[in-house]
Amino acid sequence: MNVGQICSREVYVVRATEPLVQAAQEMQKRHVGAMVVVESRGDAVRPTAIVTDRDIVRGQLTHGLDLHRLKVRDVMSRDLLTLPEQASVSEAIERMNVRCVRRAPIVNEAGDLVGILSFDDLLPVAVADVQALAKLVDRQAQQGR
Repeated sequence: MNVGQICSREVYVVRATEPLVQAAQEMQKRHVGAMVVVESRGDAVRPTAIVTDRDIVRGQLTHGLDLHRLKVRDVMSRDLLTLPEQASVSEAIERMNVRCVRRAPIVNEAGDLVGILSFDDLLPVAVADVQALAKLVDRQAQQGR
């Protein structure tokens, strides 16, 4: 199984130049904890950064400014981890763990945004794998192996 099969294809995006308050309101409206910051390239969009609810809070405290006076670019996380659609689930877990992130935009071969993978997408897959492994151990124990 690869991340292209389990990621969400509904990705909420924002531009770096947009007012931060707009991004925060959109995140609240959509009940999401992050938006991918993108640049347009023709018909496609390329992820360049991510802004999370945590970035918003930390950025506001760091800058000491009202949300209405900040832009997305003032608080976004620029060191973006993207994953190719073909990446395995185990590779995604490893790379997200190394980078300590809960979300990663998914890109196609051209580098265009096609989805977003979150910790919540990975958890059911990991649980199913552990359950399958437990079933295997149980069957082997029943057969006396």
